[in-house]
Amino acid sequence: MLKPNQLVKVRPLKQILHTLDTEGCLDGLPFMPEMIEYCEKIFRVASKVEKTCVDNPTMYMAEFRNNDVYFLEDLRCSGLFHDGCQRACRIFWKESWLEPVSGIKSEITEDSSIHSDEMDKQKLRTRQTDEIYFCQSTWLRNATKPLSAKEKIFKLFTDVKIGTYNIIEALKLLLFPLLRKLVRKIRDQHPRGNLTKTPEEVLNLQPGEVVEVRSFDEIITTLDKRGKNKGLLFDPEMKIFCGKRFKVRNRLEKMILERNGKMIEVKNSVILEGVTCECYFAFGGCPRKEFQYWREIWLKRVN
Repeated sequence: MLKPNQLVKVRPLKQILHTLDTEGCLDGLPFMPEMIEYCEKIFRVASKVEKTCVDNPTMYMAEFRNNDVYFLEDLRCSGLFHDGCQRACRIFWKESWLEPVSGIKSEITEDSSIHSDEMDKQKLRTRQTDEIYFCQSTWLRNATKPLSAKEKIFKLFTDVKIGTYNIIEALKLLLFPLLRKLVRKIRDQHPRGNLTKTPEEVLNLQPGEVVEVRSFDEIITTLDKRGKNKGLLFDPEMKIFCGKRFKVRNRLEKMILERNGKMIEVKNSVILEGVTCECYFAFGGCPRKEFQYWREIWLKRVN
């Protein structure tokens, strides 16, 4: 088993292709064309992925088949081969695609590129149908198995043992969801507005610009009774970012939905650097650190 901060080298593409089935997967997990650029390069292990949330068709927590998946640093999908999807999902790596190395990071001189005709030959798929995309996110249901509440608790103890969480973080991931469930029986904690038609604002924010998240009271005035602005949910976890400043990572204009594999267009929205879902309200937690999505009307530009 690999350990956090351990140096590993992504195996050459030809070796990885030999591990894949006719669907381009290993144990149901796809190796995507966007991962080719990392072949034969060295990275540090961020953590072992003991579990992950899966939104297909509804949200649940699951374990990967063979339980041998890792995150490397903060490597994310560029969406280059999936028509420019801008979700920037964190990439999952099977242990068979990695090899431990010793010493410090060295310069890689070998060419790990692959021609498009060879990619087609090796069946690195990007679509299931003309409308439905094929990637690690949309195929998670096939690469995982759901966890029971008891298994989630066991997984959390394992996460502490291998260093993914410390004791304090683990206790929060056990207690916060239970407390939230108890409180929601008394009163609804979800941010909700009173509008039937929600407003929009066009800031045309660009990567690198600094913005400040508006106050919670200001954001509430932009939401409908479901807690959404133009269909985009303001998640309860996002409240902790109100009043804070961040850099814009990228614009969010199109993204593939995990639950159905379809590409949707998004308007007047951005992703902020380092602002990810910490899953403190998910029982046992989830390490995916998916980016939060921000309407421009929830932000203000900082000069």
